Amino acid sequence: MRYGVQVGMRRRHAQALCPDIEIVAHEPNRDRSAFDTVVRTVNELVPLIEVSEPGLIVFAARGPSRYMGGDEPMALKIIDALKTSIAANSLVGVGVADSRLAANIAAHTSAVSSNESGLFAPYLVEPDKTSDWLAPQSVRVLSEFANINRETISLLERLGLNTLHDVCALGESVLAGRFGELGVELHRLSRGDEQHQLVVVAPPPEHLCVEKFDEPVCDQQVVVNSVQRMASAFTEYFSIHGTVCVRVIIAFESEDGKRSERLWYRPQGLTASAIVESAKWQLEAWLVATGLANGLARVQLIADEVRADTARQLKLWGGTTQTDVTATQAIGRLSELLGSSAVQIAKWQGGRDLLDSYELVSATHLQTIDSANSDKQSTVAKWRGALPTPSPSVVYNEPVQVQINDQHGKLLSVSARHELSASPVVVIIGTTSYKVISWAGPWPVEERWWDTARGRRLVRLQLVCEKITVEDTSQISAMLAILEHSEWTVAAIYG
Repeated sequence: MRYGVQVGMRRRHAQALCPDIEIVAHEPNRDRSAFDTVVRTVNELVPLIEVSEPGLIVFAARGPSRYMGGDEPMALKIIDALKTSIAANSLVGVGVADSRLAANIAAHTSAVSSNESGLFAPYLVEPDKTSDWLAPQSVRVLSEFANINRETISLLERLGLNTLHDVCALGESVLAGRFGELGVELHRLSRGDEQHQLVVVAPPPEHLCVEKFDEPVCDQQVVVNSVQRMASAFTEYFSIHGTVCVRVIIAFESEDGKRSERLWYRPQGLTASAIVESAKWQLEAWLVATGLANGLARVQLIADEVRADTARQLKLWGGTTQTDVTATQAIGRLSELLGSSAVQIAKWQGGRDLLDSYELVSATHLQTIDSANSDKQSTVAKWRGALPTPSPSVVYNEPVQVQINDQHGKLLSVSARHELSASPVVVIIGTTSYKVISWAGPWPVEERWWDTARGRRLVRLQLVCEKITVEDTSQISAMLAILEHSEWTVAAIYG
């Protein structure tokens, strides 16, 4: 944060801003285990908390605030408790506001100010002043704290809507006409309301959301299997009524009367796999804390918040097939066994760099397999400066350094006018030489020339090469070479 490193930034850019940065692979189980200490600490002060993801806890402050003497004493007490349970160099932020978005922004502001001053202090938004407080905030907070697509935020900025006040001033009907259901959601968030309107639906029958064991169960997998059956029936019930459950309370009760309750939230709606994953996280943390020698006697799912399910327009021809349903079920099963981030799908997001054109997103966050193969893929060729089709079959995370020589054995270079010094003849990768049969390019790319830290200037060259093997047989291969900072590298291969 201090050096300008942000989430989603490319590794090379982050290392350029902070050479001493330590990059650690994403491991959800490790993050959950580390965050369980914070969860248990806060849960001792607040009976019912909502754990959206590792690093974020949300709870209704009205009851705890009255009990502890006000919002500020409550926030200070939580901070004092966390000081003794977290690492010394960890950042803590506590925000209190009337809406979830405002509370998230306030907590982030509290963490930033605590990092700068070295003193942990909560940030409180005055009651009934949330709308006025949100008005000057940048529209980018919708992407950072409310899971709104970054492309939508970029479009709002290009339209001149730079603050939440600008979005509110445009009017809900205007936004709905341009963005549909998303426009209504944008207006609700910008004016300080909750993200979705609540819907009154009769609670599911008891047999769908309560499991009582005849004998105490000590095997964790047996409990998870029971939760899986309950979650499938639980979500199917709301689906039949045209709704989704966005907040659910998962409660475990042991044979000796001990109880664990947590509130889980997903703004897009809790799927069966998401409920199972949340239950596994909660159960594992409870087993570590208590041991549960007497076993579990009861499991319960309680719908705390329900909203209308947004309609999804199917394709005119074909629609969802049985293959899609089967694949979705298989992905859901793997996600339940290995975690939500274990199964990922490539999603096109645009860009000139091959590594930036697609991103890997969790399959559990997509309603169908089709959503990963959205219609945006057809616009790849329309991206200015992007490589023409077909796309390479293999793209290297770390480009391979090579040497491309002309007929005189000199290293190939490119002038300021993007002209090659000569025709490429030989490509040398390590100790292997390839004879260039044909080539195309060069294709220049100049990005963010106004930013000295993020600007890039490179040239791409497509090559078809022939390798002579030991058996005197030729092996043809196609590759994409890039010249950047006077060094040739192979970024991808075709076929």
